[in-house]
Amino acid sequence: MPSTDDRHHSQLALSRLRRSVPLVLAGGLLGSSLREVVVSLLPPSPFPVANLTANLIGSFFLGWLVARRERHSATGLAISFWGIGVLGSFTTFSGFSVAALDLMRTGRLPAAAGYVAASVIGGLFSARTGLRLGDRR
Repeated sequence: MPSTDDRHHSQLALSRLRRSVPLVLAGGLLGSSLREVVVSLLPPSPFPVANLTANLIGSFFLGWLVARRERHSATGLAISFWGIGVLGSFTTFSGFSVAALDLMRTGRLPAAAGYVAASVIGGLFSARTGLRLGDRR
């Protein structure tokens, strides 16, 4: 039999979900739409420039958001909208993975290695830059 604490925790979780899911959904609509804009503005390329660009921009803004949240105590609902919804749908790990595998599958191993390195190192640098700028007064 669930304890009173377990039931209370479940009720709180359900209450939070009722508030956060619509925000994640709305943020996801905005983020995926913004991603489509970025993709459409970039010329077609055999190298996954659009994925890389969106992921680096998203990493920067997620770093900035995390710093602002820590500095200004942003609410969980703001994080649900901006972090999970907008930036989660703007960036895409699955797109990164498929693009890297496609480069490997078609024998473009140096391009695949470059893409993976640029994504990981560039993503870390972008997030770090966002954290630093977001942490400024």
